[in-house]
Amino acid sequence: MMKIIRVTLLLLVCACGAQAQDNYLYINWDINTPLSNTNWIGNTSSSGGKAGYRAFIADGKFSVGADFNWATYDQYAPTETIQNPTGAITTDYFKYIYNYGLTASGQYYFLKGQSDIWYPYAGVGVGASYNDYTLYYNIYKDVKKSWGFLARPEAGILVRFGPRSSVGAMAAVHVDYSTNRSKDFGYNNFMAVGGQIGLVLMSR
Repeated sequence: MMKIIRVTLLLLVCACGAQAQDNYLYINWDINTPLSNTNWIGNTSSSGGKAGYRAFIADGKFSVGADFNWATYDQYAPTETIQNPTGAITTDYFKYIYNYGLTASGQYYFLKGQSDIWYPYAGVGVGASYNDYTLYYNIYKDVKKSWGFLARPEAGILVRFGPRSSVGAMAAVHVDYSTNRSKDFGYNNFMAVGGQIGLVLMSR
């Protein structure tokens, strides 16, 4: 996991020093709702974020870049007694999924070249996803870790705070699909739908 974070930070640092004529960095608050195995965790997560760098190409109609996302899903299960062959255990449960993703992405901008303020776009990212499924009970915990392929279609809009401003805002919706599996926790894959909003630092 630390290797992914280091690579992402390196990409962002390199992006800050890039001399491309048209590019942007962003950092967003990301709210996500799981779509897979919602009987285990179905709560919406507001503990998420997304950051990345994108560079415009093809006269600004397209961009390519790298995106890093993170989210923490959690749900509480009240105290219950579970029988097993050696006896019984009475406890409550705290269920968590720690989710991280790193993607290469591409976007198409519908009004680039026609507007200096509004940049609606649609795009897709592909890469890797890491899930840490953790169940806390009493003084114990069960942990399963899983890597998978990640695909993320996304649609959103960039808004400059002025025609020549280097600062703006970003809002987007996305669907994440990954092949992360956990037989013990009942996951054949992991899906989530999310919405994000945040700040953008754009070249002039």
